[in-house]
Amino acid sequence: MKRGKNSADIAVVNYCKIMFCKNCGQNIKIGSKFCQNCGQEIKVGRFTFLRAKFFEWIKEHRKGLIIFAGIILFFVIIGVYDNSSTNQAPSDYPTTQTTSYDQNTIAAAVVNIFCPSTQSDEESSGGSGTIISEDGLILTNSHIIPQDKINLHVSEEGCLVVLPNPTTGQPDEVYLAHPIVFPDISDKYDLAYMKIYAAYYDTDTKEYKGTYPRKFPFVDTAKQCTVKLGEPIRIFGYPALSGGYSLTITDGVVSSFPGDGLIVTSAKISHGNSGGLAVDINGCMIGVTSMVNSDELESLGVIYSMDLVRQFDDEVTTYVNNLK
Repeated sequence: MKRGKNSADIAVVNYCKIMFCKNCGQNIKIGSKFCQNCGQEIKVGRFTFLRAKFFEWIKEHRKGLIIFAGIILFFVIIGVYDNSSTNQAPSDYPTTQTTSYDQNTIAAAVVNIFCPSTQSDEESSGGSGTIISEDGLILTNSHIIPQDKINLHVSEEGCLVVLPNPTTGQPDEVYLAHPIVFPDISDKYDLAYMKIYAAYYDTDTKEYKGTYPRKFPFVDTAKQCTVKLGEPIRIFGYPALSGGYSLTITDGVVSSFPGDGLIVTSAKISHGNSGGLAVDINGCMIGVTSMVNSDELESLGVIYSMDLVRQFDDEVTTYVNNLK
């Protein structure tokens, strides 16, 4: 019987179940003590034997292992995707915490309005408004101005207009403004204008509470912008819910478009917000906050869109031109 230099030399091919005799080169069944071809004694170390058996088992079960590995990989991918979806907004969907405009610029132009009534204190009313030109023209709701079908119930001095400190929202300057209501048109759209004409003089402190004439901060209504369902928006105004004297800002989304130029939002709106401002994520004016719809549990705000504002402005322009 021919022997090689090392009687215990055994080669393992590719770490699988095929072993061969170093002496004659024939395949050897794992676990054999002698080569069946040449009779060479086989001595296999425990580690070599276990490794060979391990890879033999892998080869015999590789199909099942591949399937099992695929299942594990699938669930890992799903878990990573779900986690990223939970913690991040889609890249094309802006969050309400991020704005691309200077909020102070917008806030400075949203004013608090109080209109004393000439009929009775009970008819005195107020709300919010937005300065839309540097000379002090204000856009607001018609219903915050004391009036009936024919006459305004406002004195010659008009209404008080309070400008906020844009950083704190606290009252800062006070002016006098004449309401400008157009017969039928204002009633149809529930929109009106006011024009600042003087700074308010405080008879107690013997000083003016503002500077007039001046250039006022204003929101550009000429900008064209659109919002889609679910997009974030921001509301500026003076709701009674927060005291009615300090500028209040709330966030929400576009909840629905019920038609007739209206926008419904989840943002908090209450009495006192009437005539205020609604802007999109870029600070573009999307409308005038006007109403609140509520039940026993929840409430949704209603915004008059810029389409309605522009229709109102067109009818006012036609009305004024016909008077000339």
